[in-house]
Amino acid sequence: MKRLMLSGCKLLAIIGCVTLTGLANAQGIDDHSGDPAYARYYHQTVHWGSCPQSLFTNGSTIECALITVPVDWSDPARGDITIGISRPRNAPSTARLLLVNLGGPDNSSASMAEMLEQYQPQVEEDHLVVGVDLRGISDGLGTQVSCSDAPRTGAENFMDGDSRNPTVQSVQAQQAWWNRTISACLKQHAAFLKGINTPDHVRDLNLVRAVLGYRHADLLGVSSGSSLMAYADRMFPDRFQRVVLDSNMDWVHLDWQQQAIRQMKMDQLNLQQAFIPFIARHDDHFHMGSTPAEVLDTFRQIYLATSQHRMGSVTPDQALGSLQGTGIWIFWDLLVSPSLSAMSTALDGSPADIASAEQMAAMTFTDLRTQTSFNPMSDVLMCNDSGSTDRRSIAQKIKDVHTYWAIGTSTLIDKCQHWPWRPAIDRKLESRTRVHALMVQNGFDPSTPYSGALRDRRVNSDTVRMVYINNGATHGVMFDHNACAANVEFAYLNYGVMPARDVVCQAAPMHSFTMHDSTTYDYGHQASGSWLPPPPDIHQVSGSLVP
Repeated sequence: MKRLMLSGCKLLAIIGCVTLTGLANAQGIDDHSGDPAYARYYHQTVHWGSCPQSLFTNGSTIECALITVPVDWSDPARGDITIGISRPRNAPSTARLLLVNLGGPDNSSASMAEMLEQYQPQVEEDHLVVGVDLRGISDGLGTQVSCSDAPRTGAENFMDGDSRNPTVQSVQAQQAWWNRTISACLKQHAAFLKGINTPDHVRDLNLVRAVLGYRHADLLGVSSGSSLMAYADRMFPDRFQRVVLDSNMDWVHLDWQQQAIRQMKMDQLNLQQAFIPFIARHDDHFHMGSTPAEVLDTFRQIYLATSQHRMGSVTPDQALGSLQGTGIWIFWDLLVSPSLSAMSTALDGSPADIASAEQMAAMTFTDLRTQTSFNPMSDVLMCNDSGSTDRRSIAQKIKDVHTYWAIGTSTLIDKCQHWPWRPAIDRKLESRTRVHALMVQNGFDPSTPYSGALRDRRVNSDTVRMVYINNGATHGVMFDHNACAANVEFAYLNYGVMPARDVVCQAAPMHSFTMHDSTTYDYGHQASGSWLPPPPDIHQVSGSLVP
């Protein structure tokens, strides 16, 4: 990728700026660095070595290490666990440290940092880039746990592989099954799982900074990583300086269940208004039709064929699982297009085509009927942080599944019901502090909706600025090639130049590795200058899945 070289002075001339050298909230929280009980953590030696292959990269340009952290930051006597970190091979000596978490939350930021360096090489111009894994993740190097699924009764709505057509009884059965499963998991791994929460993850970040020998660090958080880095700025404002938050959760009041409900609605709108038309424009890749109506009709045929078991072992949930990659363009060639194309072709009933569809389905989405164990990290993080806040009735949840069918089942059951611990997020800390950061946000982001990011911006007033990508329809601005956004980001990260007002950048046409549009997607709210438009209207969603 061509490097984007825009000096702080040039940016100042264009948009006006202020130079920030580390704005701070009130006095930060004690990080225990002076407490003898924590000395062995702060004085540990880092041993760098090779990195394993991961979901995102092969580890060829980075090296990895394990950092020992207390399983319980409030009581180091309870034992230790490890987390994974990474840095570039032959890393140069630099004055600044950039700690990176690229979301998931159950993805390795240690490995994803390698992808960040490949797509945005200017991130290394003035920083040692260190990817930091959350504790307990399944795609990382550190300490992990695995929990067994509780025995199933057969009444759960996922038993036929079609969770988009639940009944009250099946939802109740699935809720009961989950409660049995997570209860046994928590009992078996209580000490470890209680420590999986955002405040302890922030303490891990701060420890990595100290162990690597830096007095201060800059932060980059993408997607769910935005909430982590925003909270880090609240907890340790004297340790963390330049903070970039890309694809923002509603971190003003971090609530994972409410975030999931907003995502469910925005994802459906994005699928209907942006991605289905994109599929139609690239029928040579997807083979689903050349108009949005034809694409939706083909998908309904796929859904019906899988419901009637006419596509071998492919289930409706596996067919719908292919749509869960539509928010990030990197997956369009690697996952979404091959999956949908194979299933569309298999509608002809050919055994060979059905076998191909089965193979892709197995790679795309885990069949819950055959799953016997799982890593609980993501669910535990959400429940530990903010607990059970979804007050919808079962009837409303079923209605929402029918309306927002793309990922509607993700909120069908309450995974935090009867949670044994109080929420770890400090609401008083949220209310009495402000986050100091540069926000970067696509306007039509399906996974972290702009509505939440706009709230973050308004509540924090002049302590944050937003780089808004007008008509941007994907998730993760850092992995795109938007020169306007990158120039502002790296003027801030590398030179400390914060724009004096919000910046509006225009999105490029939708594209992937092999598919490129010639016109920009337009959802209707135009922005220019520094004016941030209203968010998309999620009530525009229409069209059921069942034929």
